[in-house]
Amino acid sequence: MYRKPKKSCEKGFSLIELSIVLVIVGLLMSAGVGMMKNMREMSRISKEKSNLAMIKNSLVSYALSRGKLPSKNCATPPCELPYVELNLSSVSKDTNGLPYGYDVTDRLTQTNSGILCSILFELDNYYTWLGSPANAGCGGSDLVCVTNTTDVDNGNIGTAGQGYYLAAYIVSRGEDKVFGAKNSNGDREYEMSSNPYDSTVGRDDLVIELSFGELSANICNAQNTKIEVTILGGGKVWYSDSDGCLSGGLDTATASLGKKVYYNNGMSNSCDYQISFVDLAKCDAGLGVSNCASGTTFDGQVDIVIP
Repeated sequence: MYRKPKKSCEKGFSLIELSIVLVIVGLLMSAGVGMMKNMREMSRISKEKSNLAMIKNSLVSYALSRGKLPSKNCATPPCELPYVELNLSSVSKDTNGLPYGYDVTDRLTQTNSGILCSILFELDNYYTWLGSPANAGCGGSDLVCVTNTTDVDNGNIGTAGQGYYLAAYIVSRGEDKVFGAKNSNGDREYEMSSNPYDSTVGRDDLVIELSFGELSANICNAQNTKIEVTILGGGKVWYSDSDGCLSGGLDTATASLGKKVYYNNGMSNSCDYQISFVDLAKCDAGLGVSNCASGTTFDGQVDIVIP
């Protein structure tokens, strides 16, 4: 006798239940994709920061061996990083496959091992010696500078505390693959590395700064900063470790950090005038000191005029 199969007591999922499950799965997948994207971006940023640190170390090594920094290679910086000159073929491009941007204070591309440290001393103190003036020029004085977000982006350091000068500046394009507005307008005023990485307000570039002080600490700490002094006319010039004059005289002398140079009219061995190392450095930076005739600015040499 044929019997009808018994109906199962188990019920299947309803359409509503299936819809809820699909929605949950979709949300989880969406969250997972977002997490993966964030992880990839964090990895890219970490790699970029590592590359920038490598470039900075290479610039210090270059200056240590050659007494100068490599020149920029374009008329409107930031220029392409001279990676061949720096022996950095492994980081010739950023993580987006684009060249790194580079700018450098021009005077540091024209130095040598004999004068580099004196020039670094002068440049490191230059803004302070100027009296931290409002609207201190960036590119106009052949100096690279960075400013914070409170400064107007006009190629100047607006007021004291809004910016400072740099030896060199290296920048990588951010997620949008273009340099930010401040980093691309050619006035040599750039975004500070301390400003937050925030692509929502147009600050997605990754940058690293090389300061005068950092270069000096790595290159000049083992020696005194020195400036050569040349006498003009028939006078005499002395260099002394103390506050007295040495007997005799020289036509040239070398002044070291913390020391003084004494000079007179050449008629006696007594000191008529004295000048400190800092004043000699100011003179060489073109800021003007009494009885000091500056030659080529930032050339590491000072001419003294006997009054």
